[in-house]
Amino acid sequence: MVAALSLDEAERVLEAAVDPDAHLMSDEWKAFVAIGSAFAAHDTVRHSQREHVRGSIHANSAEGFNDRLRRMIAGVFHHISPDHADLYFGEIGFRWSQRTVAGQAERRTCKGRTVIQTLWSRVPTALQLAAVCRHAVGRQLRRTKDGGTKHLADTYRAAFFSG
Repeated sequence: MVAALSLDEAERVLEAAVDPDAHLMSDEWKAFVAIGSAFAAHDTVRHSQREHVRGSIHANSAEGFNDRLRRMIAGVFHHISPDHADLYFGEIGFRWSQRTVAGQAERRTCKGRTVIQTLWSRVPTALQLAAVCRHAVGRQLRRTKDGGTKHLADTYRAAFFSG
C-alpha cells in the first residue's frame, strides 16, 4: 500500500519491489526522474509533449495495468477496502499475467485514424493449474487466518526428501 503519492513513498516502494539492475521506464513525474539514478538505466516518455512511446521506451504496460485495475473496481468489485487491497491487487495481477497475445487487428478511431490493437486470450485453466502446482510439489500448504496460504518451512521439505 502506498500511503501518499510522494517522492519518499515512491522511493520506498521501488526499492522494495524493483531490482536495481532493471531498466526503469516511466513518465516525466519528478519523483521518477529523481529515483531513476538508482537503477541501471532510466528513460522517460514525455506525456506533456504527447509522447507515449519512443522506440522501445514506454510506460504503456503500467498504464494498461492501472486501467484494468480501475475497470475491475468499477465493474466487478465496486469497492476495495484498504485492509484487503493487497488480496484484490494480487488477484488482478494474477489475471493480468495469465493472458497471451492471440493476434492483432486494425481498427479505426473516432477521428478516422487506423491503429493496431493487440488481441489477448486467457491461458487455459489446465495450463494455469499446472503452473501453480509446479511450485507446490513436495511442499505442505496451510491456510492463513487472512485467507491466504503459506508454505511450511523448507527445512522440513529438505529433511523429508534427503533420506
